[in-house]
Amino acid sequence: MKNKLRRMLKTTETEPKKSPSSTDQERATTAEQAAWLAKGADILTFEEEWIVRLDHRYPLTAQHGHRSFEAVFESLQLPHPPLALDVPLEQIIFFDTETTGLKGTGTTIFLLGFARFEKGELLMRQYFLPHPHYEAALYHHFLLDIGEDVRFVTYNGKSFDWPQIKTRHVFVRERVPRLPKVGHLDLLHVCRRLFKGMYDSYRLTRMEERIGFERTDDLPGFLAPMHYFQYVEHQNPDIMSGVLEHHLHDCLTLVSLYDECNRLVTHRQDASSQIRENIAIWLADLGIHDQSVKHFGQADELTAQGWLRQGMLYKKLRQYEDAKICFEKSGTYEGFIELAKWAEHIAKQPAVAYDYTERAKNMLADHQLLASRRERLVAELDHRSLRLQRKCRR
Repeated sequence: MKNKLRRMLKTTETEPKKSPSSTDQERATTAEQAAWLAKGADILTFEEEWIVRLDHRYPLTAQHGHRSFEAVFESLQLPHPPLALDVPLEQIIFFDTETTGLKGTGTTIFLLGFARFEKGELLMRQYFLPHPHYEAALYHHFLLDIGEDVRFVTYNGKSFDWPQIKTRHVFVRERVPRLPKVGHLDLLHVCRRLFKGMYDSYRLTRMEERIGFERTDDLPGFLAPMHYFQYVEHQNPDIMSGVLEHHLHDCLTLVSLYDECNRLVTHRQDASSQIRENIAIWLADLGIHDQSVKHFGQADELTAQGWLRQGMLYKKLRQYEDAKICFEKSGTYEGFIELAKWAEHIAKQPAVAYDYTERAKNMLADHQLLASRRERLVAELDHRSLRLQRKCRR
């Protein structure tokens, strides 16, 4: 696709056609801009360059899937650590891009945009690059609009969209020097945490099932570069209609998906035991212990790993009796190792600790582990058994 774009933009000596005159170019540009203006777009200029900006505004009562934008507006103001964003509401933008490829300095961002709450409504704004050599205008207006300090809410944007912007900005930084202070909430990582073990794929379109949104006649994302190349050749805005709609839905899905995740984390929406367990483990990893305990407590049942992690949480909180119960219910070799530690160091019962150690060794034989890890664990358990035997003889 990159080679195709280069060929389309390159004028070779073998081409019989004469270079268009400046008057012809001006007429073509005027017609192209007029076509965009007829679609309700704005034409933004910067030095000798221009781009297209399209705005859509939605009242808070409007919905994307079964989520109203008013519900998201409320969620954004809840101070819950995993999903809280520490800036005023107007500095939070739900952001996505469309590019000519997946990586590399030759990859061009030809469409970027965001949804943002302002003036009592949701603004959806898109910036389209009509010609690849107009990138300075694209980044000038985009960066001017988002401000000096923003928080992006994206889907895989932390490792792709924003790094790609920084890469492309290098080529125009002499003309557009400023990059804002950026924070990031990547909903891909949030969904993998919340819905672990429940999906075989975490693509954004799969997550749309959770918000009740189904796309109809959607242009697949992998076709977007081809449409852009066709646009560069023909300058017909109709070519980009499907791409623009696909991108718009991507951004609006981020808005509703944020509310879905926030409601689960803040207990404002019923969740399955699996989700409660996943949230509890996530919060424990973040050191938010009180909320982790609450989510564990709301799960009707836990997996073996869930009981183990709850036990580790209680151990950290020095609630040893609660931890003991959880380790027993886990039925794992890790749980029996923890029980052996409890019996030896807390209960001061070396015989009981020895029994737990032997049970851990027996269970370990049935687990598929890396050879190096198995050898290390067996050595540790053998050492523990010998020490406990000596204690029992005293």
